[in-house]
Amino acid sequence: MTLQGSLQEVDLPHIVDLARGMGDAVAVVLDTPQGLWTLYVEDGRVVHAEGPHGERGEDAVATALVRREGTFHLEPGRLPATRTIQRPWNAVLLDALRRLDEAGAPSQPESYEEEPMTKPKKMRERIADALEDLLNESSDIIGAAVVGVDGLIYSANFPRRDTDDNLVAAVAAAVYGLSQRSMKQTQRGTFVQTLIQGSDGYMLVRSITPQVLFVGLLPAEVNLGMAFAEARTITARLAEILQGLR
Repeated sequence: MTLQGSLQEVDLPHIVDLARGMGDAVAVVLDTPQGLWTLYVEDGRVVHAEGPHGERGEDAVATALVRREGTFHLEPGRLPATRTIQRPWNAVLLDALRRLDEAGAPSQPESYEEEPMTKPKKMRERIADALEDLLNESSDIIGAAVVGVDGLIYSANFPRRDTDDNLVAAVAAAVYGLSQRSMKQTQRGTFVQTLIQGSDGYMLVRSITPQVLFVGLLPAEVNLGMAFAEARTITARLAEILQGLR
């Protein structure tokens, strides 16, 4: 299935995360008034990018990041003619954002002219809404986050203000990595979820897509059966949001 959508609703980092979870080789195509940008993903890594004005590699990524008009679509199975990007995607993205910030280029979408109630919600906002709904309705999950397997934070909602979102994301990514290797070594299939018990409660890490994780904080007196059921429900909803179905 080819995924497509509007650049006003989904930004490039989240589009790339979708591509990284789709399979071995995927091309991300941005069709904008300024021309076509194409990023190539292989085995979860961005290996090449090219823009309409001769930009290649990380330079093309930087210019693609500021595209806010037009559409995108993903083309599974499309391979690049060359490979110009060697660094991990997270490092490429952070460096591109730094370069844009130093150059004074906008790295966030410009505001729309319509009234706020007419604006389409961004993917990050829809994820935040889903987490808020979960926490408002659940007595078994008291904190939640959505993070990438590389530690990128999509959204976080924790009861304590001193909770470090970045640290939680890094821990979740590490838990996922160890759990995934354990599943392979013991031939137990693909990773679904991991539950860690502490003296004051639990931490639940559950897969949403191959590249995105749900993190739930549970109290010590939790009903684990209910918590697992709620985790299944919220991850299904989040998967639909990430795939542009909600």
